[in-house]
Amino acid sequence: HHGCPELEGRVDRWPCDPELEQSNYQGFAYLIEAMAAEENVALAPNLNAENTFGFGEGTPGERLSQLLELHMGALAEAAAGGPNDFGVELEGRADMSRLAFFGHSRGGEAASWLTNNQGLALPDAAETFDYGPVEGLLLLAPAPIFTLPAASRVPQVVILPACDGDVMNQEGQLFYEGARLDPSQEQWALSVWLEQANHNAFNQILGPDMIGFNNRPDCAELLAPEDQRQFLTDIGLTFLTTIFGDDPQAVEEALSRLGMNPTTLAQDSLFGQSARVMTLAEAANRRPLLVPASAEELTTNLAGGAVEADGLTTFFCEEGYYTPTMRPGSEPCKRVNIVIPGNPAMVVVSWEEAGATLRFALPEAAGDLSDFTTISLRTAVDPTSPLNTPDSYQGFSVQLTDSNGTTAVVQTRPTEPALVFPLGNVEEDDIFEGGLFTGRVPMTTIRLLLSDFEGVDLTQISEVLLLFDQTPSGSLFIGDIEFVKP
Repeated sequence: HHGCPELEGRVDRWPCDPELEQSNYQGFAYLIEAMAAEENVALAPNLNAENTFGFGEGTPGERLSQLLELHMGALAEAAAGGPNDFGVELEGRADMSRLAFFGHSRGGEAASWLTNNQGLALPDAAETFDYGPVEGLLLLAPAPIFTLPAASRVPQVVILPACDGDVMNQEGQLFYEGARLDPSQEQWALSVWLEQANHNAFNQILGPDMIGFNNRPDCAELLAPEDQRQFLTDIGLTFLTTIFGDDPQAVEEALSRLGMNPTTLAQDSLFGQSARVMTLAEAANRRPLLVPASAEELTTNLAGGAVEADGLTTFFCEEGYYTPTMRPGSEPCKRVNIVIPGNPAMVVVSWEEAGATLRFALPEAAGDLSDFTTISLRTAVDPTSPLNTPDSYQGFSVQLTDSNGTTAVVQTRPTEPALVFPLGNVEEDDIFEGGLFTGRVPMTTIRLLLSDFEGVDLTQISEVLLLFDQTPSGSLFIGDIEFVKP
């Protein structure tokens, strides 16, 4: 959003008269006040100079780094008892070694870039920057423009407004997908799909989003702006507890409120608002069975055992956006027909008769699951497939078999949030066969508790089987089958 009045071509001529400059940062005063009320020192810098969209400007991130250095350097001086132009007493009140960055839109990308690409997450950050390290990232409707999202060195929360009229395809999900596929990812990550929320209402001074959605029934009515801002306040404060809290019980409770607790079923609301989650546990607390990152995982799973499909078809979709012309044979991925935020690497599983199975054999060395609490999957329903019944939930079962041949089966819930039929319309398209689905289809988390698989020996599981027995037919996007623990 512009800082100075726009010229022809939506370009700012920056700088401008301070009386004419739009103070975008002031739209988060409510959040700053809420952070400060909980004994944090909170600062919202004016970053208009970074986002002027003009010609002949510095490289992306150049002014951003300068602005951050000036603000943080001044804060460090004031906290140490030096010069203070902030207007509030700061001596001894700011711990510059414990930082978290929140960023909205382009600011989300900026926060991630500064943390993960410029070294602010490194343990010795203070030796280079005189402050740091950054210990957590909250990215609000982030817009990846000049960075390539990958692993996050710190815990990361991504919030995706379902009715975003600016980052319209929720490309910020790439920050989660980049972490998920990066083998160096060690910290936990969370992506929150917030229903009926738009891009601008998190900021008090911005007007309506640039784009409205007349063809999306899920966006016919938006959240009240004050509800969006309260949601951000609640999730922001809770996130700070997870990274700065000294009380282990308080940290555990905060993680549960974020939807990160693997011993609870995946919820359909957070902080009083309709929402769904995509969760990635810390590397030390997860054992992947299927990511998927390559087609080889459809024959050999990540535990080293065989994968066998019976009565269903499977198709591997590599990450990214592509057309059937670019990737001949990729029609099952529906990249051109459906917006799946982040265009994740996934498997398309389809069946035409109940009873189809997808088997994952576990070698003996990988069969001890007694340290884990949960089987976690990520999935979504294909709204364009005639194999799915409109306006209905999908469903399937998971069966565990131990080395003694004992089996136990647990079904997904009748109203599992990740298996709801997406809201939207299919509009005919002259270019791509199958039409365009106007809604969004986020792949979200399902959890099945291992304690519910009664009778099997969790120390010697030999097979995990997905049994598609709850509906006569179906087509699902599936990824991230793994065993997790708190």
